[in-house]
Amino acid sequence: MKASIRSAVKEIRADRDRGARELALAALKALHAVSAHTTEGEFRESARALALARPMMAAILNSLALAWSRHLAGSDPRTAVREAIETIEIAPEGIALAGRSVVPADTVMTYSYSSTVVGLLSRIRPRRAIVSEARPLGEGLKLARALRSSGLAVTFITEAQMGLFVHEADAVVVGADTILPSGELVNKIGTRLLALAAKDAKIPFYSVTETLKVAAPSEPQPFAPEEGPASEICAARWLEVRNVYLEATPRRLVTGYITEDGLIKPGRMRPYARTAEKRWRALML
Repeated sequence: MKASIRSAVKEIRADRDRGARELALAALKALHAVSAHTTEGEFRESARALALARPMMAAILNSLALAWSRHLAGSDPRTAVREAIETIEIAPEGIALAGRSVVPADTVMTYSYSSTVVGLLSRIRPRRAIVSEARPLGEGLKLARALRSSGLAVTFITEAQMGLFVHEADAVVVGADTILPSGELVNKIGTRLLALAAKDAKIPFYSVTETLKVAAPSEPQPFAPEEGPASEICAARWLEVRNVYLEATPRRLVTGYITEDGLIKPGRMRPYARTAEKRWRALML
């Protein structure tokens, strides 16, 4: 395996700033960089290594499996990867089209950083966005800056205030790291609490996502919480400190998924999971 692929795998594993979509694109671009001068065996080995860099982010595995399936269908490696990249890059237009008929024009509440959410809200331009910190890494501030740069008014709060401010929102819109075949949403820790608050306030709760984030049933770790260093929360050695990054939000709390294929109900994810399964098996088995 080429050194650049090993380096990309290491970088993706350690990255806590970029979301699943951005990391999937980074993985594909790393594969694209070596695809012009590689054997079929090397191409597959590199795709497998990148696909497994972050098992909890189905978009990474699925995008690499998509590139391999395009190659099996007749495209040369470089073209196959380019086609997979284009599939991800054009998705925001379809998501925006679906979102315009769903996301209200007044106040939207969101959580954590998602380039897909930024892309959607910058296109439909609601009057105001409510954004929380997203501790411990504080990626909510990155989201707030991106939305302000797009001209949106932003109210910035702590997580402890989410249950209070959700009543001021017309809808909650979050991203996604992975969608399980059952329709559950895997995303930044705290998402479930916000979904519960939205349910209690009778506010619709949407996840904005590409369908490439739907996991294959046979993926080795469909949900196993990632955990970061305790020092990100507290340096005290006399305490047991837990720092779980991701959690699953039950599908009963998700109003729907806003995707490039339109608004999809949580219980309608099986066809996408079957497609992911077919590609996963072709690449990994």
